[in-house]
Amino acid sequence: MKLFQIITVFIADQGSGFCVTGKIEAGYIQVGERLLAMPPNETCTAKGITLHDEPVDWAAAGDHVSLTLTGMDIIKINVGCVFCDPKEPIKVCTRFRARILIFNIEVPITKGFPVLLHYQTVSEPATIRRLLSVLHKSTGEVTKKKPKFLTKGQNALIELQTQRPVALELYKDFKELGRFMLRYSGSTIAAGVVTEVCHCYSGISVL
Repeated sequence: MKLFQIITVFIADQGSGFCVTGKIEAGYIQVGERLLAMPPNETCTAKGITLHDEPVDWAAAGDHVSLTLTGMDIIKINVGCVFCDPKEPIKVCTRFRARILIFNIEVPITKGFPVLLHYQTVSEPATIRRLLSVLHKSTGEVTKKKPKFLTKGQNALIELQTQRPVALELYKDFKELGRFMLRYSGSTIAAGVVTEVCHCYSGISVL
């Protein structure tokens, strides 16, 4: 699997294509390689790679690089987009289930509670769509199904709905892209890991 997540986007000096900077989370990228951007689910070509301000032919997992890309419109790219192998697309969804640990919050979390989903370089408005269960802190076993609210210090399974599609992975498969924080009114209220992806989007756009 090849995964490159964008940190910033800017116009290339040469006027050909555009550049993105970020970290290669897995695999490697070569000059001339076709990549799939998720979202927006469109392909492009890596025209150039810069590592430590020097042009290189390839770069691997762990490297922070700049890519010059051609074949797609810069307006469709946002910070947090993930570039991957078209044959192994990353999961993209607007709904997913997660296990969370709730921190010191002043108000209980209920169905429909608005939050800001923060993971890697992404901050996306979201809503807690369902409260599935309360979990035992040590064993992870279900202690209560379909709770009406959640309070500080609890472990729980929830379902989140984001306003826009987000690219992520299950925590068990890829830790870096499977963990997140939830914020509310400027404070971090919970940490979580992705356990299930609902309504996954994949494939290459024909537009």
